[in-house]
Amino acid sequence: MNKILLSILVILSANSFAQQRCGTTERTQQLSENNKEFSIAKQKVNKQTTKWIENNPNFSVKTIITIPIVVHVVWRNPQENITDAQIFSQIDVLNKDFRKLNIDTINTPTVWQPIATDCEIEFCMATIDPNGNATTGITRTQTTVNSFGMNNDPVKSTSTGGANPWPSDDYLNIWVCKLDNLLGYSTVPSGWNDPGDGVVIGFNYFGTIGTIQSPYHKGRTSTHEIGHYLGLKHTFCEQTDAQGNTICCDNDNTSGGGYVDDTPAQKDIYWGSVISTTNNNTCNDTQFSNAFTSDVLDMDENFMSYAFTTWMFSHKQINVMDYTMSASTGQGGRAALKTSNGCNITGVNEILHDNLISVYPNPTNDRINFKITMNIKVNNISIQNVLGEEIVVVKNIANDIFSLDLSSFPRGIYFAIIDTEKGRSTKKILLSK
Repeated sequence: MNKILLSILVILSANSFAQQRCGTTERTQQLSENNKEFSIAKQKVNKQTTKWIENNPNFSVKTIITIPIVVHVVWRNPQENITDAQIFSQIDVLNKDFRKLNIDTINTPTVWQPIATDCEIEFCMATIDPNGNATTGITRTQTTVNSFGMNNDPVKSTSTGGANPWPSDDYLNIWVCKLDNLLGYSTVPSGWNDPGDGVVIGFNYFGTIGTIQSPYHKGRTSTHEIGHYLGLKHTFCEQTDAQGNTICCDNDNTSGGGYVDDTPAQKDIYWGSVISTTNNNTCNDTQFSNAFTSDVLDMDENFMSYAFTTWMFSHKQINVMDYTMSASTGQGGRAALKTSNGCNITGVNEILHDNLISVYPNPTNDRINFKITMNIKVNNISIQNVLGEEIVVVKNIANDIFSLDLSSFPRGIYFAIIDTEKGRSTKKILLSK
């Protein structure tokens, strides 16, 4: 059998980690073999993705897509009940990685710099639950289950000790729990009604603080699994020859991978750290039909690899994600998330403020300006980071145009909390210096 289940294949050497990195390939393969409806639906989506990318080679969404997240913390022991701060640290990583704002992108080798691209996707913690009530976007469920496996997705149902999902057309469900010998796994776009649609991450691989475990302490397990959730495959070969030996192949440059031709062919998996001068070269790219006119290094630093240090998505990978976010649920897409109200708190004051308060330039490299119309009195403006920590506060603003210098703060996503005599408004600021 030429196709292999990756997580069964990978058994690390004694001086490495005996931890399976990702179970998505195995879960997808099992569903394809055991569920005819899923298999047919997935093949249909593969064809639709390929056709769409052929017809939209230079597609750009031109607007930032924001995906509401609900995190279901399922815990038995207190250390598994991770803190809000640990959860927020993961959201911060996602917002940097999917906007190419992660600091380690400066390590991108020259050959990949034209290929590494901003996904124009952001994530927010849900503020409205399925019943229309205010929420933190976090649910917590104490369980009697010691640890969870992938088979039948027990963490995704209260009947098996887990937590039920919120509607997958409105939220990206992420379950955080203790997993059996696994870092995480995800569902993939299929057009099949998957009752457990979403992502599962081990509690000690989620975020960058708290219970996290090195070398998976940078929040990239979630980045990797959400890449699968949005339609991406691994960048390394997941096939063997008749004797079970690893071979060279262009794993994601296929129908099932959206014909991503700007990630090189790669033989087997690289486990280890990456810097700009240490990429491997395991396959001769001139033997494959891809975007390269000469042999190039493996793209070990791609988020869809298994390297310990990863920092980029490629342009063609983003094309696949663009299709996923443009197609309907029935077409295997997740376009419904774009119209979700999961992150919105609507009301007279907020709608009013959206018209009366403008923030520019946004994104900004340093200074941000606030323009207030109709003589609205501003009591104070608070700038907070994604963890909700206040970093700047200015009170009693008298002018209708006010400017703040943010150049001393690291690039990333911030929020301006604007309190006026009419109420409160929140504006998202992207510092992209």
